[in-house]
Amino acid sequence: MTGLLVMVAFAVDVGYIVHVRTELQRTADACAMAAVMYLPSQSDASAVALSTAAQNPSGVGVLVAPSDVEFGFWDRDTASFVVGGSVNAVRVTARRTEATGNPVTLFFAKIMGQTTTDVTANAIAMYDNELCGPLIGIDSVSVPGTPLTDSYDSSDGPYDPLTAGERAGLCSDGPITVGGAAEVHGSARAGMGYDVTVNGGALITGGTGSRLRPLSLPLVDASAAAASNNNDDAPLIPQGNSFISPIDADGNFLLDGHKTYTLPPGTYYFNDFTLEGQSVLNITGKTVIYITGNLRRAGGTEVINSTQIASNLQFQMTGGTAEITSNNDFYGVIYAPNTDITLDGSADLYGGVVGKTLSMTGNGQAHYDEALIVDGIEFPTRTGMVN
Repeated sequence: MTGLLVMVAFAVDVGYIVHVRTELQRTADACAMAAVMYLPSQSDASAVALSTAAQNPSGVGVLVAPSDVEFGFWDRDTASFVVGGSVNAVRVTARRTEATGNPVTLFFAKIMGQTTTDVTANAIAMYDNELCGPLIGIDSVSVPGTPLTDSYDSSDGPYDPLTAGERAGLCSDGPITVGGAAEVHGSARAGMGYDVTVNGGALITGGTGSRLRPLSLPLVDASAAAASNNNDDAPLIPQGNSFISPIDADGNFLLDGHKTYTLPPGTYYFNDFTLEGQSVLNITGKTVIYITGNLRRAGGTEVINSTQIASNLQFQMTGGTAEITSNNDFYGVIYAPNTDITLDGSADLYGGVVGKTLSMTGNGQAHYDEALIVDGIEFPTRTGMVN
């Protein structure tokens, strides 16, 4: 008889505990999903979570207290939640515990001296609209061509289309228009009050919609590079029986006429930066190029970043325009929040782009490296996280 009672206690009480936990989880899920839509206002989100718990019908007496609504950062790469910091998620915990004065009362387990037990459940909801990038046009993004965007992690090996990820999203403080036969394997997030417009047979695999907060991206400050740079270390180019510098008296860099040139690693400061005439520029280590004028790459030129690490080639622009027309692959980053950027041609881009406006008019592909780290810039960026 004692053995039978133990089996009954186990079956009935454990079943009831599972039922209570299911109800707690249902409430926690509902509260977290409702609250996250009110971020970035934590007070509003907390109030909504509590009211949702109160309105959520349950026969097991679910309790959610203000301290059970927590705000923090959800890292999708490590699947971890950290309270505080840059908030992009909310965690809600529903409780039936001794500490809160409402533990779960057991039935048959009382005969073994166990009258109550604690049961909790929590849910984390992430506000995905806060994710932004890594293809950014602050004022607008236009993709009228037929490009493809996707992602990979160089720390796991080179890009492989068979294992490519879907984190190469578009982001703007203004409107985003995607047309043609473009394929965006990632999200598309327009600015507050603006829309994401999809025309033709274009495909966006991630979420779409408008964000709640504007981007907070700093302009490029080239003053330090103007005062101290490696321009004098730039090698001369053979021409006939003499040598010439690719940098003229006005600080313009020009490589053309089928020339092949290796720019040593370092920090450079130029006015215009022009590559044309089927020239070849070799990059062998970390190279940061500040440009106060225009960037132009055309005419079948090649930029060979032998490291195949995007952060090892950075174009940081203070204004002007950037016109990138090429059929050759490019490993690098263009950070130019005050610059109109046009990407054309059929080349593959491995890296990230930030411009005042961004237009992708060709049929090339943009592969975001999820391991990309750039000084002062996080790709993809989250509002307020760039410093």
